[in-house]
Amino acid sequence: MLCKVYCACCNGLEVTTVTVEVNVTDGIQFHLVGLPDSAVKESQQRIESALFSNGFRFPGKRITINLAPANIKKEGSSFDVPLAIGILCASGQLDENVGLRLKDFIILGELALDGTLREIPGALPIIIHAMEQGFKACILPSSSAMEGAEIDGITIFAAESFRDVIEILKSPEEASDLIVTPQSIGQVEEDDGGEERQNYDFSQVKGQFQAKRAMEIAAAGGHNIILSGSPGSGKTFLAKCLRGILPPMSKEEAIQTSNIYSVAGLLAAESGKEHHRGGLLRNRPFRSPHHTITVPALIGGGSKGLPGEISLAHNGVLFCDEFAEYDRRSIEVLRQPLEDGVVQISRVMGRHFYPARFMLVAAMNPCPCGHLYDGSGKCKCSSSAILKYRSKISGPVMDRIDIHVLVRPVKANELIFPSQSQEETSSVIAERVKKARDIQMERYRKNGESFFTNAAITPSRIAVYCRLKYQDRLTLEAHVRKQGLSARGYTRILKIARTIADLEQSETISEKHIAEAASLRCPEKNEMIQ
Repeated sequence: MLCKVYCACCNGLEVTTVTVEVNVTDGIQFHLVGLPDSAVKESQQRIESALFSNGFRFPGKRITINLAPANIKKEGSSFDVPLAIGILCASGQLDENVGLRLKDFIILGELALDGTLREIPGALPIIIHAMEQGFKACILPSSSAMEGAEIDGITIFAAESFRDVIEILKSPEEASDLIVTPQSIGQVEEDDGGEERQNYDFSQVKGQFQAKRAMEIAAAGGHNIILSGSPGSGKTFLAKCLRGILPPMSKEEAIQTSNIYSVAGLLAAESGKEHHRGGLLRNRPFRSPHHTITVPALIGGGSKGLPGEISLAHNGVLFCDEFAEYDRRSIEVLRQPLEDGVVQISRVMGRHFYPARFMLVAAMNPCPCGHLYDGSGKCKCSSSAILKYRSKISGPVMDRIDIHVLVRPVKANELIFPSQSQEETSSVIAERVKKARDIQMERYRKNGESFFTNAAITPSRIAVYCRLKYQDRLTLEAHVRKQGLSARGYTRILKIARTIADLEQSETISEKHIAEAASLRCPEKNEMIQ
């Protein structure tokens, strides 16, 4: 008897429907074909034990299983449940009505020896794929099913055990208590920022008004920023304060980012940090890899082609502390993602594409000892040593970083006797940032654009969204000529000026906006790019 069960597999973020074809005939053999990896081949032992534990038998006949399409490699243990269901149906151990219902379901899950189900990676993109392909429902392990709680247009069943899967297939109507709904993940609390955010607030930063202004502009437009300064000047603290002023993601952005975390098997853990049992990520990711990170870990890859740190930072922040200490190759691989917002990983079995539209926040010392610009006279670095140190970060990479800020040490009197005027809190700055982001979202969504922030404006749309009057063009020309900027540097100034105008809720870019934008790349005010 032939039976077909439907499941799916992820190749990066691309999902393919997999048809499990099971045929049981006379004989005593077990054949599993369709490019299964070792984990799939070992499923026979898990399935046999799970069936026995739940009152079924593993048929002592000739069992032939094909995983179609046969030209795509099937990896992982998530095929256990559909394989087990197919074996039971093909051997006549389940009612015929169950076999007729299988065409409506996508079924996935790893089996424990006692029949309980373990979570699987990639549940969210699979649920979205099932909905788009017209399947009526998905049956997934409970923890994985929660990932799709906020996806409309498809019924999702959360199964704790193999017995639950059987009951759902026998009578879906009577298994309504296993259906995942937005209420299943519990009420999502207002984000209080978490302990780390509460410990890093802009109100705790003494002085550094130019740096704080630059961070606000960067957050409002999603611009890349590099902070250069001596040790202890506050670069790392400023970067960590950034989390407190970033707006929450829109649902569209949340789905994009959550898909990446789901494929990497990290969504359940990350969403658990946000005070609910599952669902989409709300807070923008803030990834802070150590400077010893390898290229595959940063860009993505490995044997399974999993996303790296730059993709896990999609729609959020990639913070690179001690930027000049990173391996030069690790820095150079950032070039293409910084420009295109996507990364391509090529492997023997195919190519994986991951979105990587992140905001780069880098911090570094101006010289090997770090004291070049602090006025202490401690720096004894030779010009050749300084040149060698800075040359780790190539011109093309620096050109892709919109905002360059020199963070000078806080003066003793400002530190010990702070100003009586109250420093702005992160929540106050966050309000301005959110208003600017809302303006951008409305502007670009209304015109059907694929981007949401000023930093992501494509070259062909610069002239549309960054219009200048003739006098303002002359001002910009003077800045470009004075600083010797490239064409890319010119467009970056326009994008930053557009963000500054949005912060002031101005529809047009004026001369003062251009002047401030240009000052954020100006050699006279930022010695590190001389």
